[in-house]
Amino acid sequence: MSMWRRAFPAVRRPRQSAQAGCRWLASAWSEQETPNPDVRKFEGLAAVPGNARNQLLAMDGIRDVFVGESGSGGSSSSSRPWIAVTRSRGTSWLTLAPQVQEVLSSLPEEVLDEDDRSPRIAVFEDSITKNIAEVLEHRVRPSVQDDGGDVELLRWEPASGEVVLRLKGACRGCPQSAVTLQETILKTLKHFVPEVRSVRSEEEELDPNQPLDPFADVSWTHDGQREPEAIKALAASGTPFFSTFAGTKVEGPKLRRVCFMSRISLDGRTPGHIIVTCADCKAKRSIEDPQDLLRKDKGNATGNAAVVIFPTCCVLISE
Repeated sequence: MSMWRRAFPAVRRPRQSAQAGCRWLASAWSEQETPNPDVRKFEGLAAVPGNARNQLLAMDGIRDVFVGESGSGGSSSSSRPWIAVTRSRGTSWLTLAPQVQEVLSSLPEEVLDEDDRSPRIAVFEDSITKNIAEVLEHRVRPSVQDDGGDVELLRWEPASGEVVLRLKGACRGCPQSAVTLQETILKTLKHFVPEVRSVRSEEEELDPNQPLDPFADVSWTHDGQREPEAIKALAASGTPFFSTFAGTKVEGPKLRRVCFMSRISLDGRTPGHIIVTCADCKAKRSIEDPQDLLRKDKGNATGNAAVVIFPTCCVLISE
């Protein structure tokens, strides 16, 4: 067993359902659960058809499709062609997964267009960035790809020691993405590249020319106004305050520090994420599944929920 295996044991892959195992016999594309309940990974025996992504996106019940890059880092099952499919809210995998397999199996085996492939990590000039890219390529991406996701290195910021990544596929919007970043990726990078101090993800900019979709992610510029009394009143009336980390509630001294607030109304939209950008410092935060924070069956009868994005700032979300 290598030092890598002892220091960082492999992440246990989620169990494949019995139904998915049965469908493997009838399809050239196997179905695999991922840590993200809204994403399934489909592995094939042949190359991903060139028009697979467009064909799948045209189906009802599919919100996004990520074409994985097989063979990265020389690992396990990700040497096979694979694709990650994100379902729309309310769609059942019991009906959607067989439809995906049928479409993939029926498409001709064409060479995949370069624009539809997941991006390769760029070539960097300075030695530290090269080391970071190497660690991600050979120590991180293989295990992440096993779970239907991927990571892309955007940049290394030497002044702060921060690595900025983009999470893709099943990692995007996964409830465990924060844990993956801090407990797996950060520890791995710090072990092999001591100059690394922190890591964060940066969401892909949304295309303003895309047609409106009630399930689409929402971009929000946080221009927080100083409203300490209003924040106290909201908390006193029962409005829950959450952190961006797995929906953990913010209470006590941490809540008393919050004094700036911006407001956003969903107006019937049910986005998977709200991508928040601070108007002052340009830092970004992602609020996952905001609709879940507003659910009455989970005890929130106020119609509001606040998310603390920075120690002194929050975003108030209304239905």
